[in-house]
Amino acid sequence: MIAIIINGVTASLGALLGFFLKRGISEKYTKAIFGVISLCVAIMGIQSAVQSQNLLLVLASFIVGTLLGTIIGIEDRMQQFGEFLKRRMQRPGEDNTFVKGFVTLSVMQVVGALAILGPIQAALGSNDLLYFKSVLDFTSAFIFGTIYGLGVVPVGLVNLVYEAFFFLLASFFMPLMTPDVIRELNAVGGVMILGIALNMFRVTELKVADFLPALFIPILYYHLFV
Repeated sequence: MIAIIINGVTASLGALLGFFLKRGISEKYTKAIFGVISLCVAIMGIQSAVQSQNLLLVLASFIVGTLLGTIIGIEDRMQQFGEFLKRRMQRPGEDNTFVKGFVTLSVMQVVGALAILGPIQAALGSNDLLYFKSVLDFTSAFIFGTIYGLGVVPVGLVNLVYEAFFFLLASFFMPLMTPDVIRELNAVGGVMILGIALNMFRVTELKVADFLPALFIPILYYHLFV
């Protein structure tokens, strides 16, 4: 849970610093920072994925999970919800820059697989993904703070509430987390993290959120079939 708090604090701190400095970060430096972070995220994903002792289960998890996620349209629905929030918060004829900055940044930081996988990994005992997300969120919040001012500072609270929900949800399933389940769950999550890194590199446009149902397959497999 400490990593979730850190993520919330760093997001708000980034926005606050951006507001006070008002100078922004050069695109050259932003690209360099995101490139290094993307590389580290990819390495972390690979490290988790290679822990698997049942690659067939990982493959089956992704096939079944991705089919379910695509049928449900998880990623598309998350994006639609984000756009819905933007429309609802805007008022025609009013200066809504303050609200627009807050909503846009909030959607950016919580809509996607990273904000869900991070808390789940934290519940399993690894905070690394949330720490990487904290760096990403700090950077994006800083940039938004220079543009939109104090309106984006509360984004940290949005992160905190959203991620705490998924952390508590994952904690609820902890009695089912045998060593085998945790190992294969981390492997499935690792492949998803690698997918996020590839998207960050703009090598692919994978709908990683559609992969999320795959996280339930190792739990079902080890408790129903083994």
